[in-house]
Amino acid sequence: MKITSKILSIHPYLSTTWDNISSFHARPSGSLFTLVVLLKNQAQIEIPNLDQGTINEIFEAHARYANETPKHPIDSPFTFSLPIHSDLLEGGGDTALQHNPEQANLPAVPPEVLKKIAMIARAFGLEGFFTKAEEGCNCMYCQLARNERAEEPVEEVTPEDLRFRDWGIEKMGDQIYRVTNPLDANEHYEVFLGAPIGCTCGNKNCEHIEAVLKS
Repeated sequence: MKITSKILSIHPYLSTTWDNISSFHARPSGSLFTLVVLLKNQAQIEIPNLDQGTINEIFEAHARYANETPKHPIDSPFTFSLPIHSDLLEGGGDTALQHNPEQANLPAVPPEVLKKIAMIARAFGLEGFFTKAEEGCNCMYCQLARNERAEEPVEEVTPEDLRFRDWGIEKMGDQIYRVTNPLDANEHYEVFLGAPIGCTCGNKNCEHIEAVLKS
């Protein structure tokens, strides 16, 4: 294995210079990661079973490569890994890919910066990775997790959603209704609303009749 600012070589999967790589992202797989590399010729290579240290080394090597490469007026999408390195991977070997209590008192990152970092993380296949923020912690991971939760769409609840029905009711004929237990389809009764009102359960004041009258 050789990982430098010039070359990424992980035998037997891949050996090429950074110039030939269009993009890459790390996909969590248990305690390890799978590195997904997209070459400029559109070939996609997956390198499994990489530990956190190796993933850090790969991102850091790319950051060095990018810093050594002359800037262009229009950056390619691959340069989005730079903010991930400088803002997320910096500090003590730990990364923003995990909760870091040593950074609990980190100053608040501006919301617009958090949104940009979240956008970059999604571009690298890390959408939904920042899931749980620890209470009272302000490390980069927790800030990103809170930002992700704040951006989750809130589903509108209608009055119909709030209406709880104990029984499913189906009209079977003239003034005849079938009342079914929604938790057990085998439990059902027929209610007649004619004269006299009755239910096949045998009780003239049962909840099945009441459910039909309220429906």
